[in-house]
Amino acid sequence: MQNVLPAPEKTGLNISALHWAGFLGIAVLVLVTSGIGLPSVLVVALGVTGMATLVLSWLGIGRLAAGLPERRLYWIAVSWCAPLLVARPLFSGDINSYLAQGLIAAKGFDTYLVGPAQALGADSPVTLAVSHYWRDTPAPYGPAFVALARSVAHLAGDDFVPTLLLHRLLGLAGIALMAWALPRLARRAGVSPSIALWLALLNPLVLWHVVAGVHNDGLMVGLMVAGLELVLMGAAKTGAARPALIAAGVIAVSAAANIKIVAVAGLLFVGVDLFRRATPAGRVAVALGLPAGFAAVTAAISLGSGLGFGWVRVLSGVSGQVHSWMAPTNELGFLVGGVGKIFGADLTDGAIKVFSLIGAILGLAVGARLLWLTYREKLHPLYGAGLTFAAMLVLGPVVQPWYLLWTVALLAVSLTTDRGRWILAGISAVFGVLLPPANGGAVSLALGYLIAVALIGGTLFFLKRKDLLPEIRFRKSRT
Repeated sequence: MQNVLPAPEKTGLNISALHWAGFLGIAVLVLVTSGIGLPSVLVVALGVTGMATLVLSWLGIGRLAAGLPERRLYWIAVSWCAPLLVARPLFSGDINSYLAQGLIAAKGFDTYLVGPAQALGADSPVTLAVSHYWRDTPAPYGPAFVALARSVAHLAGDDFVPTLLLHRLLGLAGIALMAWALPRLARRAGVSPSIALWLALLNPLVLWHVVAGVHNDGLMVGLMVAGLELVLMGAAKTGAARPALIAAGVIAVSAAANIKIVAVAGLLFVGVDLFRRATPAGRVAVALGLPAGFAAVTAAISLGSGLGFGWVRVLSGVSGQVHSWMAPTNELGFLVGGVGKIFGADLTDGAIKVFSLIGAILGLAVGARLLWLTYREKLHPLYGAGLTFAAMLVLGPVVQPWYLLWTVALLAVSLTTDRGRWILAGISAVFGVLLPPANGGAVSLALGYLIAVALIGGTLFFLKRKDLLPEIRFRKSRT
C-alpha cells in the first residue's frame, strides 16, 4: 500500500536534533516545576515553552517516522519518559485521589459507598490534598484499579512519594504493553508500525498524563491494546493456541474494563469481527464465549478482591458530578444557561442534563452504526473502536485531555491516510499545551502563555535566519 507520509532520505542528524530538543524541553519542564522558587508566571512561561518544544519536536519526528526503525522510536520513548519519572505530579491532582482511595480500601471501608472525608476524616492531610469535588464521592474506578491502589497503600501507607513512584510504575507497565502491542496491531491494519509508535507511544499526551500526571488511563489502554492483539493473534491461529490466545486477550481487555469500563468497547468491535468471520458453530461460540469470559473475569476481580460490585452502581453517578468545560454537551448547556441568566432564569443544570441525555442517545446510535459497518466489513474493527472512543469524547458528559489516549491508541494503528493522522496529531498537539504546568491566577496564566509564545516564536525565527533548523528532505515510500 502506498504510504502518503513521506520518509526521509537521510534522517540521522535531523532525528537526533529533534530527539534531544524534545528531551531538553522535558528537562526544562521538570526543572521549573520542581519547586525551585520561581514566580508562578515564570513557571508557566518556561514550563509551557518546554512543553511546546517537546510538541514541536514530536511533530517534526512525525514527518520522518515512516523510515525510522522501531528500536529508534523505542529509544526516544525511553529517553523522553526518564526525566518525568522524578517530576512532581503535573497537570492534575488525581494521584491524591488514588492515594486516598487506596487507603480507604486498605482500612477496610467500602470505596464505593464512602469518600475520603467520611473514611479518612475531613481534616486528614490525605483528604485535604484531594480536590474538593471528590472529597465526598466514592471511587469512580473499577475493582482492578482499586485493588492495585490498595496494594500500593499497604506498601507505602500515606507516604506520598513512594505512592507516586509505585503508581508511576503501573503507568510504565501500561506504556510497555502499548510498546509491544501497537506495532503488531498496526501491521494487521496495514499501517506502518513506526508511524503508529510515533503517533501513540511518543504522543505528548502519554508523557504528560501517564508518566507525569500518573493517570490510570495508561494502564487501561495498555491492557486493552495488548488484549486486542492477543485476541486477533488467536483468531489467526489454528489448533490449541487459538482458544488459549483468545482467552488471554479477553482476560486482558476485561481487566482493562475493570479499571475503566470504556475499554469494553474494544472487545465489542473485535468480537463482531470474529463473529463475522466464524462458521455457524463458531458464531455461537463467539456470541456466548466473549460475554461469558468478560463476566467471569469481572466476577473474579470483583469477588476475589473483596470489593464487590458496588462500582457498577456508582459508574454513572460520579462522572456527572463535575461539569467538564471541555465537553461539547456541557458547553451547549452553559450557553443556554448564559442566555437564561439574561432573562433571570437559572437553566444551566437542566440544560446540561438535557444535552447530556441527547449526547448519550447519539453516542449509542453512533456506536451501533459503527458496529454494523464493522460487521459488514466496511470498517476495520480497530478503526471502528477508535471512532467509537472519539464519539464518546465528543458526545460524552466528561472530557479530559488524557481521555484522548483511548482513541489515539486505536486510531494510530488503523488510520491509513496522511490527512487523518495529521488531524489526530494536530488535536494531540493542541491538548499537549492546553493545560498549564502550574496553578496561577488568570493574569499569571495569560502572561505566562504570551511569554512562552514569544520565546518559541523568537527561537524558531532566529534558527531559521541562521539556517540552523534541521533540513528535511522527503521521498515517497511504501508502508
